[in-house]
Amino acid sequence: MNQIFVQIASYRDPELLPTIRDCIAKAKYPERLTFGICWQRDETESLEEFTYDPRFRIIAKHWRESKGLCWARSLIQKLWKGEKYTMQLDSHHRFLQDWDEILIDMMEMTKSPKPIITAYAGMYRPSDNTLLNHEPYKMVASNFTSGGTILFRPHHIENWESLKAPIPARFVSGHFFFTYGIHCEEYKYDPNIYFAGDEISLAIRSFTLGYDLFHPHYTVVWHEYTREGRTKHWSDFVPGNNVEKPWWEMDNDSKRRLRHMLREENNGIDLGEYGLGDVRTHTDYELYAGIHFANRKLHPDTLRGIDPPTNDYSNWHILVEKEYHYVLNIPLVDDFKFIYIGIEDNKGNVLFRQDIQEYTPQIMAQFKSFDPPYKWVYWPVSSKGEWMERIDTQF
Repeated sequence: MNQIFVQIASYRDPELLPTIRDCIAKAKYPERLTFGICWQRDETESLEEFTYDPRFRIIAKHWRESKGLCWARSLIQKLWKGEKYTMQLDSHHRFLQDWDEILIDMMEMTKSPKPIITAYAGMYRPSDNTLLNHEPYKMVASNFTSGGTILFRPHHIENWESLKAPIPARFVSGHFFFTYGIHCEEYKYDPNIYFAGDEISLAIRSFTLGYDLFHPHYTVVWHEYTREGRTKHWSDFVPGNNVEKPWWEMDNDSKRRLRHMLREENNGIDLGEYGLGDVRTHTDYELYAGIHFANRKLHPDTLRGIDPPTNDYSNWHILVEKEYHYVLNIPLVDDFKFIYIGIEDNKGNVLFRQDIQEYTPQIMAQFKSFDPPYKWVYWPVSSKGEWMERIDTQF
């Protein structure tokens, strides 16, 4: 039977119950679902309605016991009991009707023996369950951070209405992927990875374990991105809040492990079972994805979101990028959650991005790029989470 093990890591999230209910209600075969939940809760939360449901395996932890995202996901993996498929989520999602049958069909469309269907999901609004978009996204790399992780951004899949099957992907989304259940055993979450770096770890380790990565060709799952109304782990784990270790210490230790695994630097860390697979190599992934980790470089095709594989054996990663500096004057807008500031080339590829959460009349943009800037974009998001008028200004 095509049972699906649904993995959910929840941290003090009022959307957990609505997510579970919608997941069950929209499944074509709800009786085939099982749930593994790491429920990091406070005293106000309840999962009473599912406590005696045999489909549910729940690890309940007081939030002060938490050690971060990947710690929670590593606990969930141990709840897998041989279900054929698995889907990993956050705790704030909505679903397309018959999502379970659709995702299994997409797996078969790929013709891969070990596919992962993954994406940055669409957006929804919890207050009224409005699905805000239906265009599917691919994950596009934006830049390396100083800590060695890679930032990703969602990019609409062009001509998605005409596609008949999922498309190749470079990266795996931590908040939504669907694959064979054996992934829970083959890919062991490193509980020492705090938060940042989870997705690039998912991508390279799964790839080297022999998994092929795909983006769905239409939207099946929606996600709540704003974190409005939810307590963040890094807001709780601060000095004076009766916690064992502040979040930034966990984050610093985590990033050292990540940089070692990615071979950005050699920290002499024994990763044990949390290292790369042996089906493909680190270099195989670099060539496929268009990434050079040691130099912290992203191939131009990777930055543009051109479908993989890249397989570029040239010396692109040691080419000198031009450095650009701009002072941008920011128009005043009221009632906003954040303002997206972007600089794009003449093909619409994002060369620089900064999200402003507090109004400032000017920002300084400094970045390096192979391609010259063409225009900058001002695009506010309202306090209700809706995109407002976009303004493009050519340099």
